[in-house]
Amino acid sequence: MAIRVSLVVETSSPSIARSPTYEMRPQSLIRESAKLADEKAFASLLTDSIRESIEDSLGKNVLALLVSKGLLDDPENPRELERQLNSTFGNASSVLERIIMKGLYQKLRIPFDSNLSFDYAKTLEVARNVHLVESRRK
Repeated sequence: MAIRVSLVVETSSPSIARSPTYEMRPQSLIRESAKLADEKAFASLLTDSIRESIEDSLGKNVLALLVSKGLLDDPENPRELERQLNSTFGNASSVLERIIMKGLYQKLRIPFDSNLSFDYAKTLEVARNVHLVESRRK
């Protein structure tokens, strides 16, 4: 003898919690998906810039060592990258940060003035914003 159980859920009940995307319109979902894709594209571009800059400046072996120490575990966290570079290279880390940002800015076709005061986190945020604006234009 088989027993069948049916469950009927009233979705209009105020006591049922819904996920934030439950009632999103398709257009909103498309925008959220596009935003996520843009963020992933920027993260990939940043990772490539970090890898290329370090390899061009210090060589493949140093890059491999830094990657093994977790350098690229969270490339979008500027404070963590600064901390890791500083713990490895000391004051020379600021030179590497500038080289990384210069490479990223070249990829994004943003003018980079190395004579201006430099803050890695702020410079990264400018690059992220430019990337997002440009990707929305396409």
